[in-house]
Amino acid sequence: MTSPRETSIVSRPGVRVRTLGPGKVIARLIVLLLILVLAFYAIGGWYYSREIYSGALQVLPPEAGELDITLDRGEAEAMVLRGDVDAVNLLEDGRFGLMWESGESLVDSILSSDTAGGQATVYRQRVPGEPIPAPGSPVRLDSYIWSGDPQTALGIPFVNITYQVEGGNADAWYVEGSSDTWMVFVHGKGAPKNEALRLLPLALDRGYHAMVIEYRNDPGAPPDPSGTYQYGVTEWKDVAAATRHARSNGGRNVIIVGYSMGGSNVLSFLLESPLRAHAAAVILDSPVLNLGSTIDHAASQTHLPLTPVTVPQSLTTVAKWIAGWRYGIDWNDTDYVTRSRGLQTPVLIIQGSGDETVPSEPAEELGRLRPDVVTLSAPPGVGHVLGWNADPDGYEATITTFLDGLGV
Repeated sequence: MTSPRETSIVSRPGVRVRTLGPGKVIARLIVLLLILVLAFYAIGGWYYSREIYSGALQVLPPEAGELDITLDRGEAEAMVLRGDVDAVNLLEDGRFGLMWESGESLVDSILSSDTAGGQATVYRQRVPGEPIPAPGSPVRLDSYIWSGDPQTALGIPFVNITYQVEGGNADAWYVEGSSDTWMVFVHGKGAPKNEALRLLPLALDRGYHAMVIEYRNDPGAPPDPSGTYQYGVTEWKDVAAATRHARSNGGRNVIIVGYSMGGSNVLSFLLESPLRAHAAAVILDSPVLNLGSTIDHAASQTHLPLTPVTVPQSLTTVAKWIAGWRYGIDWNDTDYVTRSRGLQTPVLIIQGSGDETVPSEPAEELGRLRPDVVTLSAPPGVGHVLGWNADPDGYEATITTFLDGLGV
């Protein structure tokens, strides 16, 4: 007999106890890791493909800029502005429009600034004769300088015209010139026509007719069949239509100015349209020359949720592949650097080294690949489409020298 406290072990025939060796444990861990990695790229790629859509492709109605800055006070030589360090244009140097609920004004370069605790106090030089809002007023700094139209902003007479585009008609401002050269302005993604007002006086001083166009996906213009912005893949047809309008109204030479995504539209026109032969010169300000590189640049500044880690390039690549499938984007079509072999028109590119929206590398690469037709101006530290704001005289001198050299 055995004591109650004693334990007997009875062996059961046919039952085997399995143990995992080190090799099998490692193999299962590798499989688990692969599943996690695949899930990370599948879920993350799907999520960020939607971010690509909402950040770059989605067509949204234009929004009025937020009054995200406070005018602390006006002094004899300066306006004192306060706001978050991320407030739009608060810490960008140069000339800007100062907009408030019931008026607008101009301010000039930064005299001094102080940042602490995520807040900034900025002293900007006053422009003589310009009005100022009441102390404490909410304001914003507008890089387009003026709201309104050529008449209300600059006292320049103009007429609203329409020109025929694919699917209907689009609107444009037309200002009469004295020569047989037309300058056609193509705004950036979601931007208004008044983006062109900064350069309009130069066009008129040179005797050009000016045509500031709207194009597909703009309010009131025909939508693109894709329902998205196409970065020149389809928009070039509207640039061609504007060129055709200029030609049919006496324009012997056509100079085309494109801002940001408008630069994509113009370059695609130069590569796709037979009418490119009538373009005497092109001026591109902060152009999107490679949409894929622009997406990569934005992702490199974006943090993964709840982490200090930025989105890895490998995840961005997967997200772009998924976005191409979901939204019908062929990334090669929007790489105008690689496609630049067919470029024949003289092009001036103004690309600030401080641009955080569009990377400067594609412009630099295009300048290296096609020095025969591309002139690159790289104002140091200047942000996206802010070359004129940072140095109006220098910006216009660069363009004047370029155009004088071509004899147009």
